[in-house]
Amino acid sequence: MTAKLPWLALAAATVAIPVALGTSPLDVVRYVAYFVYAVVAPGTLVYRAIRPAPRSLLEDVTYGTVVGLLAETVALVTAGVLELRGWLWIWPLLVIVPLARRYTRNPGYPEKPSAAWSWAVAGVAIGFLAYLTAAFIAVNPPVPTGGAHQYMIDQLNLLAVSADLKHHFPLAVPEQGDRTLGYHWFAYGHVAASSMISGIDLPVVWFRLDLPVLAVLAVCLLAVTGGRVARHPWAGPVAAALMFTVGELVPQRQAPAFFGSITTYYSWSSRSLLFGAAVGMPLIAAVVSVLRGGGRRDWLLVLVFAAGTTGAKSTIVPLVGAGVAALCAVHLLRRGPRSTPWLLGALLAAVEVVAVAVLYGFEGQGLRWGPFAIMLDFVGSQRHGTTVRDVPLILWGLGAYGIAMGARLAGVVALLRRWSDTETFLAGTTVAGFVGTLCVWHVSWSEHFFIVAAWPCAAILSATGLVRLPWSPRALWPALGAAALLAALSVGLTLPVDPGGWRVPLPVYVLGGVVLSFAFLLRRLGLSAALAVVMFSGVARLPFDAATSANLGVAYHVRVTPDQVAAARFVRAHSDPAEYVATNVHRVSGGLMHGQSLVYWLSAYSERRVLLGSWGYSPESTGAQSRAHRLGPSPTYWNPARLALNDAAVLDPTPSRLGWLYSQRVRWIVVDRSAGTPTAALPQLTDEVWQRGDITVYRLRATSNCTPVSCSDNVQSR
Repeated sequence: MTAKLPWLALAAATVAIPVALGTSPLDVVRYVAYFVYAVVAPGTLVYRAIRPAPRSLLEDVTYGTVVGLLAETVALVTAGVLELRGWLWIWPLLVIVPLARRYTRNPGYPEKPSAAWSWAVAGVAIGFLAYLTAAFIAVNPPVPTGGAHQYMIDQLNLLAVSADLKHHFPLAVPEQGDRTLGYHWFAYGHVAASSMISGIDLPVVWFRLDLPVLAVLAVCLLAVTGGRVARHPWAGPVAAALMFTVGELVPQRQAPAFFGSITTYYSWSSRSLLFGAAVGMPLIAAVVSVLRGGGRRDWLLVLVFAAGTTGAKSTIVPLVGAGVAALCAVHLLRRGPRSTPWLLGALLAAVEVVAVAVLYGFEGQGLRWGPFAIMLDFVGSQRHGTTVRDVPLILWGLGAYGIAMGARLAGVVALLRRWSDTETFLAGTTVAGFVGTLCVWHVSWSEHFFIVAAWPCAAILSATGLVRLPWSPRALWPALGAAALLAALSVGLTLPVDPGGWRVPLPVYVLGGVVLSFAFLLRRLGLSAALAVVMFSGVARLPFDAATSANLGVAYHVRVTPDQVAAARFVRAHSDPAEYVATNVHRVSGGLMHGQSLVYWLSAYSERRVLLGSWGYSPESTGAQSRAHRLGPSPTYWNPARLALNDAAVLDPTPSRLGWLYSQRVRWIVVDRSAGTPTAALPQLTDEVWQRGDITVYRLRATSNCTPVSCSDNVQSR
C-alpha cells in the first residue's frame, strides 16, 4: 500500500482540481470512466501485444495510453468517414474483447519503482498541475456566466477545431465554411472523441478535464522515458523536473520577450504541444531501442509512434530525424558507418513525407527562412529582418539566450567524456531544435515550437549527465537550498537599465554571473552540487508567471459575453451539424486586438461551421502575411466580393441573396448589432427565433437556389 500512496495522491489531485472549480462530480466520473475504457485499457492491451518485453507496469500503462490515443484517432477518422459517429463508443470493445484474456495477466515486471522515485514523479506532476490550474484552468470558465470573460483567442479557435472534428471529417478551417484545413489536429480529435464518447459538454472537456490528465500523462511519460534512455531510474524524475518544474534562468521582472519558454505559457496555450510531447516521448524511447540493436517489434513501435507524432505536432518528427542524421554524420566522420541509423532515418523521412502530403496537403504553414527572427523586437526590423551590421548585437543576445535556456542543460558537462550513440542522437535533436527556433520566421511566432518540441531530448540528456555523477545528501541539500535562494533572487532582481538595445539582455548576464559564482563556491561539494545549482535556479519561472500573467493577462484576448454563448448554444441545440451559420461578426471589438479578424466564439460554442466569419487563422491569411513578412493575421479578406456578398445577405437581405446563403448550406443567421445593424428586411424574410441584448438568431426559410453570380448583382458593400 505504501508504494501506491504517491499515485493515489496524484490521482486525487487530478480529480480534485475540476471538482474544486465547480465541475459536476458526475462529469468527472464520466470522464474518468471514458479515459480508462476508451484510451488506457485498449491502448495498454495493444502495447502489451506489440512491445518486445515487459519492463514496468508504469511503462505499460503510460506508453499504452499513448497507443490508445492514437488508436482513438484512427477510430474517430473511421467513424467520420463512414458517418458512424454515434457508434464511436464501440471501438474499444473491438480491442478489449479479443486481447483481454491474453494480455491482462501480470507479466512479472523486472522493474519496480521505489517509493522515493514515485513520490518524486508525483511531486513534479502535482507541481505542474498547480501551475496549470493557477495560470489557465482556474481563470477560464467553460462558459461565461457572471458576465463577459476575456478568453485567449487561440483557445476559442482550437475549441472550434475540436468542435468541427466532433461532427465532420476532414477538418475544415473554423469560420471558413468547408475549406479543408491541413493541421496537426490529433490533440483536438482526442478532445472531440472525449466529448462524443463521454457525453460531456465540449467546453467542459476543453477547459476543465482534458488538460490535467494530459499534464500528468506527459510528466509520467518523461519520467519513464528518461530512465529507460539513460539506463538510470533517477534520470526520469530529473528530466521531468527540468521540463515541467524549472523554467528559464532570467530575472523574472526583466526577462527579454524574445527568449520564449519551454513550459511557461506554451504548456496551456497550445494543446498540441503538450499532446505532441506526450506522444513523442515513446518515439524517443523506440528510436533509442532500435539504435541499441532492437528487433522487429522496436521498429514497429518507431513506425507507430512516428506516424502518430506527425499528426500530434508537426515539428517533432523532423527534429528526431535530424538527431538520427547527426548520428549518421558522426559515424561517417569516424569512418565507422552503420546501416541502422540510415535505415531509421529513411523510415522517419518516409513517414514525414506521407504526413506532409496527407495531413498538411503540402501547405507551408507560414514558415520561412528568417535568421534570428525571434530577436526582431530587440535587433533588426520586423519588415526586413537582420543584416550583417546586426551581428554584434545578435551575438550579445545569443549569449543571454544561452544562459536563460541552457542553464537547465548544464548536466551535459558530465557527459563530455562518456558519449555514446544515444547521447549523439539526443544532442543532435536538441541542436536541431535550437537551430530551427533561431533560423525560422513565422507570422505567429511559432518558431519557438522547434526548441519546445526538442526539449524532452534535451532534458533527458542533461539529466543523464547529472545522475551519473556521485551524489550524497551532504551535497544535495546545500545545492537545492542555493538554487532556491537564487530563484528568490531572480524574482526580486531589478536593474536600473533602459529597455532598449544593448541593455535588454544585461540583467540576464548579471543573474547568470551570480549563479555561476554560487556554483563555484559549491564546487568543493562536488561537480554534481555545482551543476545542480545552475540547473535548478530557474525554478521561480512558473510560479511567477502564474502569479503575474495568468491567462496571458489580456494581451491576446477577445471579450465573450453570456449572450453570445447562449445564442451559439441555441443554434447548437436546434440545428443539425450539416447546417451552416452566416454572421456579420468578423473582427474583435475593443481591447488590444481591436479590428483583428480573430473572433471564434460562434463556431466554438455552436459546434457548427460558419460560412464566412473570421479569417485570421486560415491558410490564406497565413500565406499572405508570410509573403509580405508581416506578423499576425491578414487585415483584409482575400476575396472582398465574397465578403461583401456575405455581409449584404446578412445585413441587407433580398430573396436572391438569402437564396445564395441557402445554396451554401446556411440555415441560420447570427447577427451581433454591435458589429452592424440589419435592415428591416431581415426579420421579414427570415424567422427570428432567439434574441438577447445585441445578439439575434434568425432561421432561413426554404427558398430556391441561385448562383453566387446572380446573387451578387447590385450587391453594395455596407
